[in-house]
Amino acid sequence: MIHCGGYMLNDKTMLNRQKIAKDNNVAITNYGILISKIQGVLKRSIEIFNL
Repeated sequence: MIHCGGYMLNDKTMLNRQKIAKDNNVAITNYGILISKIQGVLKRSIEIFNL
């Protein structure tokens, strides 16, 4: 599942959607992460977090 606009939801709603995806063995990712991966910049973008 590609999820967009999660920031507009409250925590309970977003966690419920994640649980539904997990219970149905459906991968879930954020739209921005997907676009970064497709454009080939995700690895470089998250390098800073791999200290």
